[in-house]
Amino acid sequence: MHYITNGACLGISLALLASFSGTAHAQDNTEFLQQCPVRAPLFTMAALDPIENLAAGAIGVRADAANIDSATSIASFTGNVQVQLDKQFLLTEQATVNQDSGNINASGATSFTDGYVQVASENFRLNSGENRAYLAGASYQLQDTGAHGTAELLSIAPEQVLLAGSTFTTCPTEQPAWQLSADEIIINEDEAWGEAWHAKFELFGVPVLYVPYMNFPITDERKSGFLFPTVRSSQKNGFEFEIPYYINIAPNQDATLTPRYMAERGLQLQGEYRILTDSGSGQANVAYLNEDDSLESDDARYLWRVEHQQNWSPNWRSYINALDISDDDYLNDFGSDFAGRADAQLYRHARVDYYSEHARVMLRAEDFEILGDYRPPYRTAPQLASWLNWQDNQPLGLSLFSEFTQFRNQEDSNDQATRFHIEPTLQYTLEQPSYDVLSELRYSYTYYDQTLRTSTDPMQPVSELSENPSRSLPQFRLRGRVNLERNFAWQGQNYQQILQPQIQYLYVPYRDQSDIGIYDSTLMQDDYQGLFRARRFSGLDRIADANQVTVGASTSVFSENARELLRFSAGQIYYFDESQVSLFDGASQIADDRSDLAFDTRFRFGERWFFNGAMQYDMEQNNTRKSQTAIEYRVDERNLIQFSHRQVTNILDDDIEQLGLQAVYQVQANWQIASNWYYDLEQKRTNDALLALQYNDCCWAIRVSAYRRINRNLESLNTDPMNRDPEFDNGISVQFIIKGLGSDNGNLFDLIEQSLFGYRHPFYLSN
Repeated sequence: MHYITNGACLGISLALLASFSGTAHAQDNTEFLQQCPVRAPLFTMAALDPIENLAAGAIGVRADAANIDSATSIASFTGNVQVQLDKQFLLTEQATVNQDSGNINASGATSFTDGYVQVASENFRLNSGENRAYLAGASYQLQDTGAHGTAELLSIAPEQVLLAGSTFTTCPTEQPAWQLSADEIIINEDEAWGEAWHAKFELFGVPVLYVPYMNFPITDERKSGFLFPTVRSSQKNGFEFEIPYYINIAPNQDATLTPRYMAERGLQLQGEYRILTDSGSGQANVAYLNEDDSLESDDARYLWRVEHQQNWSPNWRSYINALDISDDDYLNDFGSDFAGRADAQLYRHARVDYYSEHARVMLRAEDFEILGDYRPPYRTAPQLASWLNWQDNQPLGLSLFSEFTQFRNQEDSNDQATRFHIEPTLQYTLEQPSYDVLSELRYSYTYYDQTLRTSTDPMQPVSELSENPSRSLPQFRLRGRVNLERNFAWQGQNYQQILQPQIQYLYVPYRDQSDIGIYDSTLMQDDYQGLFRARRFSGLDRIADANQVTVGASTSVFSENARELLRFSAGQIYYFDESQVSLFDGASQIADDRSDLAFDTRFRFGERWFFNGAMQYDMEQNNTRKSQTAIEYRVDERNLIQFSHRQVTNILDDDIEQLGLQAVYQVQANWQIASNWYYDLEQKRTNDALLALQYNDCCWAIRVSAYRRINRNLESLNTDPMNRDPEFDNGISVQFIIKGLGSDNGNLFDLIEQSLFGYRHPFYLSN
């Protein structure tokens, strides 16, 4: 039986919050949702039988029986009653409709839905005069997210929902780990947030927080408010407590203010600002502690950082990244997301780039700040460099590199230099599937305008420098590679092996460069790839003479689906003449007739096992100069176990040999463990150790971690450099995470990356 009336309509789509996010950076909940049960709906949409061709705003009724009293204009319906208004449906066993007033009453078990939320209540009443519907003893559930709760009285009016005596949670279980209860919650449909009065936050049925008033987002839009706190404890800082406050400035801008209380040091204020535009993005961070209670000095300790990248047009872009700290021990004492505790320097630079088909131009300023009592490097301010190329995929090509750079001593403003460099290159390239040949002829000219230093630098006496030195230098390089392939079968599987032997001849005549200051040159590493470089030093202040041949070969094995299973490379340089050009001392000169033998190897065993190794072996001394090996079991990029060993000999008259273990592993669906351990075999001590355990379920998570690491106190090393006994810092951290309230459900992989020796993949000697 159908019944249609043009009386008052319900007038609102009940819009409760999709995820109650007390703030928030958007989060990816996929990981924990996959292991969570799906909450059954209050009733299935299949129970609805929509009335077709119902006019907009008209009320349609379907029931087993109907009784219309013409005297009172009241229609009574019984048995499987369905009231329909546009996309809103009311299901009950008994309902009355007053045709004159438009009031609707339903008694007994009642269900309501608007396609977004489902409500089950004890009764239903629509007051046409107030244009408001009332549902008593209501249970509600959001259809898309499963968020649910109860309300003693739920009322609906146009563009507003009011819940009295209500609860809310995103836990799918009937006994939620957490829920929010409030005397009154108001949700305005035309706004992105709701309001709650006399709200209590409950954990496992126990109230833990009372808030007289709070507002919260009811859509996926971000909302200002407090994030969940973090509690830690360490020997250096004592008890720590931090609670971030998130500020939603605009759809493309936000900020976070984080007070961080440290019992041993005082109150630190941290701030972050982010902006995102169609053509760029930027971020600014600051941390400030007015006075460190653990130190005798009353100096402020701070960190600031600015990063911004901008694409101005298809040809123009810019980038800036600057970081500064108040003292050398700041990173060791406080840590940072932007620099590691083991970092020996801070790098700051800003640049503007122009790109076109045949040209690239770069304007850059850069600055290195060395942590500790060491001679600071020169600041580049500015550097203008250009690369012009006229090859167009032809065998014969011409390129031109030029550079104009200003160098300034960070501690002595009178110590500065200007360098101009121009370098044309004639290049012939022949590439075939079976081989390729590269022939290069370069000619470089470099001119300096140096301001002679007034103070004597023991590393480089003033008397060696001249005011306007110049250098003209040709260079010839010839490199050839052969690509050999073969297919073979092993244990019923087909494979392909590629063998690539290569040889390179490099000739650079000797030029005396001792009258040129060293501003940006340093010795580069002689790993397998480095053997085939055209220069031994970075920068342009030193160009080493060379008369040498490099011989090497690399072989790889690929599976049928082109996955590389094995790679092995070996190479060595043979010197016809000794290289006389050096940096600060003669240690960088070449006095042997051959270089270290460099090896590099990678293996893949099955889907999850990997082995990486590299070594530089001194053929004259018959010992290993540098080596590293790492074996890794990798479930995915964020679940792995890695064992490593590395060794470096004769670094400042010391040897380094370390064993390492890093692991992040999902033990069970709800449990994850992380470990980071580095042991010094020379000093026979643990330099860095971390152990963390995290429990996750659908509603909450708890993370407990403990660490022990070397206290890299650079200030004390400056005052007492002979003190070789290290200090250690021990600490624990506890973090409670509520899921569905905008907290970070981060993987423990992020935790080991912040340790003294972060995760390396691939594992290079230069780390």
